[in-house]
This record gives sequence, C-alpha cells and structure tokens, in this order.
Amino acid sequence: MLEVLVTFVFTFLIVWTAWFWLKVVLLALLLVLVFPGVYAMVRGAPFVPSMNKAIEGMLKLGKFKGTDRVVDIGCGDGRVIRRIARGKVKEAVGYELSIPTFLLARLRTFFAGGKEKIRFGNFWHQDLSKYDVIVCFLLIEAMTNFEKDIWPKLKKGTRVISNAFKLRGVKITAEKDGVYLYVKK
Repeated sequence: MLEVLVTFVFTFLIVWTAWFWLKVVLLALLLVLVFPGVYAMVRGAPFVPSMNKAIEGMLKLGKFKGTDRVVDIGCGDGRVIRRIARGKVKEAVGYELSIPTFLLARLRTFFAGGKEKIRFGNFWHQDLSKYDVIVCFLLIEAMTNFEKDIWPKLKKGTRVISNAFKLRGVKITAEKDGVYLYVKK
C-alpha cells in the first residue's frame, strides 16, 4: 500500500508545482511507479505485512532444510523471506511487482545484510517449478488462479505455505496459526 503514500506525495507536488512540464514529468513518473503496484494488488494481493505469529507458523510448518530452494511470491517488504533465509536454506528469493515496495524490500535486505535475493518481477511469469518451497500471502481469487495455473506445474514434494488463504481443491497437509501447508503429491 505504499502506492497510496507515493500517490499522495506526487499529487501534492503536481498541485503545487507551477511549471507545466514539471507537472507532466511528475505525473508520468507517478504512473510508472504506481501502475505495477496496482496491477499486483488486483492480480495477487496488496502489501499487508504478515503478523509475527503467522511468520512463526510458516517457519514451523516449512521445516526448512539446507537443500531447500525457497521463493516468496509477492514478498512485500521481504520480512518473511528474510526470516527464512536466516535459517539453513540453499536459496531464498522473493518476487515483488510494486516498485515502492520492491525498493523498500531491497533497502531492508541491504541494511540487514541478508542473503535473500529480492527480485522485481511478476511471479505469474516465473518458473516456480524449480523451487522446493513456495511461500505466499495471496487473496482468494489469486489462490484459485495459483491452484489452476501453478500447482499442476510443481514437482512432486513441493511444499506450498499459504498465509491466511486456502487452496480450495487441494488437501491441507498441516495448519498452524492460520497458515496452511500443502505438499504436492
């Protein structure tokens, strides 16, 4: 939801700027910064930080190993993938499409010195089949699309950890504190 703050700041600047061309440049910049985030909110979920209790549930359900390649789709500010990366995993990657949120995640990773990688991109267009664990906090419609488009392409044994929202047609393997674990059979 950083897009709301960015929109507010840019709108203020546009209104109070006297030069027409500067207004045009600011408006164009606003559209470039905000559009991917709005698309991400509609196609996946808005940025809502996971509660600490849910993160603890994800860590317990994940049972992460040193050979695990983990991806957080729609990683927001990176707090979940950062916590996972602190453990012994082979690779920890977070995808974020909102530019302001992506920049916040990269900044937090830089200052935390984390080993996770935060990538700008649309997770719907990534090959997620190479990961052993997929972490997500998506809305109901996005979970339905995930089940239809991504779940069939996952390799056997892939673990999907979902915060708050369920895959409707897939049997839950385990549940803790509103977090659901699914294992691809």
